[in-house]
Parts: sequence; C-alpha cells; structure tokens
Amino acid sequence: MTAFTYTHSPSLTPLTTHSPQSLSASSNPPINFLMTSVLVLRPPSPNKPQPQILLLRRHPADSYPLKWEPPGGSVDASDPTVLFAAARELHEETSLSSPHFHTWVAMARDLNEDAGMKGWGVQPEEELARDVEVKIEGGNVVRVTTFLETKNVWGKMNFVATVDQGEVEIDPEEHVEWGWFTEDEVRRGRAVLPLENGSEKEEERVLEFTSRAVWGSVLEAFRVGRELGVFV
Repeated sequence: MTAFTYTHSPSLTPLTTHSPQSLSASSNPPINFLMTSVLVLRPPSPNKPQPQILLLRRHPADSYPLKWEPPGGSVDASDPTVLFAAARELHEETSLSSPHFHTWVAMARDLNEDAGMKGWGVQPEEELARDVEVKIEGGNVVRVTTFLETKNVWGKMNFVATVDQGEVEIDPEEHVEWGWFTEDEVRRGRAVLPLENGSEKEEERVLEFTSRAVWGSVLEAFRVGRELGVFV
C-alpha cells in the first residue's frame, strides 16, 4: 500500500488508462525521458488574501543549484500512470499525501512578451522549450512541455493541484527552502520568505527559477486556477 492517495477531475480520466511509456511514444518527436511537475495552489484565506503556489529551492550541490521550482521529478518505470508519478513525487519531496489534480497546464501564453523574466536570471535564449500536442484515448489531446538536453528529448507534464491538509516537510538532501508565493511575487522574481518555511530569519529572496519554461508554467497555473474557479 502506498503512503499517498490522490483524486482527479473527470478531464484527466483519459490519463488513467495510458502508461507513461505509451504517452511518451505518442509524442512527436517521441519523448526519451518523461517528468512531472505539481503546481500546488493555495486559495486565499483571511490571513493570506492572495492565492499562492508552493515552490522549493534546490540544494546547492545539485544541478541548477539554489534555483526555485515546483515539486516534481522523473517518471519511474514502475509508475503505472503519469498521475501516480506526480502524486509520488509530491509526497517524496514535500510529504503532502492527498492531492486533487484539477488539470494539466503548459507554458504561459504570454511568456515571450512578459517582462517579468528580465533582470533576475531567466533569459529567453537559455532554453529552447516548446509545447507539443500528444493525442491520447478518445481523441483527447494533452500538451507536454519538451526540451532537448544531452541529445535526448525530455518531456514534462505539469498538473495544477490543491491539497486540503498536511504540513510541508522537504528532503534536506534535495531542497533547502520552501515557501508559498503569490503571482505578483513570481512575476517580479522577488519575495519575502516567512519564518514558517524553516528559514533562519525573514528576508527578501530573489526567485531564480530552474528554467524559463518552469517560470512560465507557474504563471499559467495561476491563470488556469482562476479560470477553473480553484480560487477567485
């Protein structure tokens, strides 16, 4: 029995009948390595009037040292579906164990025009990422963000999720900080981290993301969250 459970909206049901391997093979070009990203949104509350998203800061000894990203990681060969892989990665990296997946998202539509990326580390020429459409069961189509690295095609499926309960606990060997951030903070690339995330003191952080595509998917999660009524 797994240490986590998850639920999903009806729109994601087709993904429950596809193995990650068949999803990767259906892409054009075929995806060599498939990953997931979980964009966990927190609706407004009396103490937090703006919706927020959960982000983690990578370990300084890892690739993309001290860059920020949503929870996620590689799909394992033993994962029966990409949704299972997303729930597993979320649990392993944050200890959150009961996500509800609302939908998938790609990069932000206005990514190329948005000025928020300038001046804090993510430049358009750093990454040749693009979204590709992948046809699955029943004529349904999902979009996967793909990029080339070490002559392989990598693909990432980004899921918008909410979690009703649970405390965030990060693995110190993978991430050194975590926090909940507003859309404005993500766009500006700067935020003040509260003491609740384990920092020694409250101070402003520069939010440098692992890639432009990751930054774009975070912005898209806020837009889709409003559109679906995840928060108002």
